[in-house]
Amino acid sequence: MTAAQGRPVALRGRGGKGPPFSVMLPPQRRSMNAIPERPIALLSPLVEERDALLHRLTDVGTQAIGKLQVVTGELQGHSVVLAESGVGKVASAAIATLIAKSLDCRAVVVCGVAGGIDPALAIGDVVIADRLIQHDYGHLTSQGIRNFRPGVPPIGEARDRIAFDLSPDLLMRIGAVVKDIVLPPLPPDLGVEPGRPPRIAFGPIVSGDQFINSEEARERLRRDYAALAVEMEGAAVAQATELLGIPCIVIRSLSDLAGAESHLDFPRFLRAVAPAAAEVVTGVVSVL
Repeated sequence: MTAAQGRPVALRGRGGKGPPFSVMLPPQRRSMNAIPERPIALLSPLVEERDALLHRLTDVGTQAIGKLQVVTGELQGHSVVLAESGVGKVASAAIATLIAKSLDCRAVVVCGVAGGIDPALAIGDVVIADRLIQHDYGHLTSQGIRNFRPGVPPIGEARDRIAFDLSPDLLMRIGAVVKDIVLPPLPPDLGVEPGRPPRIAFGPIVSGDQFINSEEARERLRRDYAALAVEMEGAAVAQATELLGIPCIVIRSLSDLAGAESHLDFPRFLRAVAPAAAEVVTGVVSVL
């Protein structure tokens, strides 16, 4: 095989675990005089979510950052680095910090699936977070949790805002491009409502180190935070990127409705809905 043909490389998931996948490394044709663009970090907690983005990349390569192996490439002509972050707040924040600091990223995008909270939404819809909140950080009493800003000691009165907000300017730029994105309908054999196309919504997403499998918890998250969706990583990544001075954009497609049946719906819909979030990410990289 010649250099012009490229070469295949076998990879595995984060930490050498997970199913193997392969990418073809094409020959490098970048000008020696070109000023490299600061990349955008794309993080997905699960391999299925990562693969929905991987298939959209061009000029694909690999790079090791410590013990972490990441995929480099381009998405819509923009330099990106893609990694499977693992599940949970600590794992995702650690990987985000490692990649963003090591490669001087200009933004971090968290892309994957989430549980729906707003009853107006449906499986297959995509939520873009305008606000991120760690719903499990705070002072827990018999009356419930009183949230504090992550990193602030959860004692006494809450003194700071608990949310990490997307800047109005970035929110406006993203809104201008996603209005033209049309998401493909889900396969009818998945039992989704016929004739209802998937929608894109902006609103709060809450993060915590639990998989929500409770109608009562779902109602509380909706009541207390006006949340549209719940997941396990985004707000922790936002906490890390705030310290680095770069934005965190969280884009999630709904794989379940975070209720009593979510443990059944999640594995059933994961692979079907993950591409919807990847489609939106593809549309917004040009404005990040």
